[in-house]
Amino acid sequence: MHKITKRCILFAVITIAGLNVSFCIEAGLAQEKSLEKVTLALQWHTQCQFAGYYVALDKGFYKEEGIDLTITPGATDINPIHLVSSEIADFGTKWLADFMAAKDKGLSLVSIAQVLQSNGLMLIAKADSGIRTPQDFVDKKVSIWFFGNETQFFTLLNKLHIPPDRMYIEAQKWSMDPFIKGKVDVSMAMIYNEYLRVLDSGYQENDINIIDFTDYGLNFPGHVIFTRSMQLKNRPELCERMVRASLQGWAWAMDHPEEAVDIVLKHDETKSLKRAHQLKQMRAMIKLIAYGNRPLGYHSPEQVAFVMHALHENNVISRLLDMSDVYTNQVWKRARLEKKE
Repeated sequence: MHKITKRCILFAVITIAGLNVSFCIEAGLAQEKSLEKVTLALQWHTQCQFAGYYVALDKGFYKEEGIDLTITPGATDINPIHLVSSEIADFGTKWLADFMAAKDKGLSLVSIAQVLQSNGLMLIAKADSGIRTPQDFVDKKVSIWFFGNETQFFTLLNKLHIPPDRMYIEAQKWSMDPFIKGKVDVSMAMIYNEYLRVLDSGYQENDINIIDFTDYGLNFPGHVIFTRSMQLKNRPELCERMVRASLQGWAWAMDHPEEAVDIVLKHDETKSLKRAHQLKQMRAMIKLIAYGNRPLGYHSPEQVAFVMHALHENNVISRLLDMSDVYTNQVWKRARLEKKE
């Protein structure tokens, strides 16, 4: 073949390849530009309690739904209820009971998916303290969280007619040291976190008495995904895409717990999470999500009504709320898809 012809062919190949690369880059940039920026505000720090959202982010499930998601971790002074209602965040997570307490104050919010069918909250005391029931809290030091979790605690006291002023209640912080070192008699704990930390500190299961809300008829569901009522009305397709991607993330995390832990660890900016502890947490979360054999993301009308009546009867909320104003299963129905492998 003539040298000039060879050069022409080579030049054409290089040109076509360059055009392909340029096209791919431009297509990628166009896709990025077409993504809608969305913020999800969590109720607590990054950990496997929220594994499904980090998995969906890492696996590209949100991008597949046209969403460029930013996850905002929570803290004692960061409340997703305030962030979403003030339009700083688009979506948030919060326990159903705490969400209802916010609704009672007139906030225009709506739950669009129920992720945890049980919340895993408990109260713990050392076995040698003799504290076995809420009635034993009288004259004792009790530490509780005051960023939403107090809702279930005061419902318990009101149901059992135990005046809060009969005990010494103080704000509980992140560390379990006050409980471990005996500075408080009773502490709140999550079955997937603080309880495990106490056991990891050297206590055996029989060293700890668990006061389980379930034993007193107060097994409330865990966190929901919620948004502003006006956003659901004006942007139902965004809510559907958000729920679909989130539930895909949770389904994948439940099927691949060890990989899900590794993904959460990648997103831990503090680098303080321990893999062994997070794996225990992930496995505990799976049980709470699957509790009652309800479909992932589904609000049980009976459970929602139960929580609302329990809060109202025990003077935690001032009125019975309109159920259709509290939650919807319509987004969940439209968002249902097969699990991603």
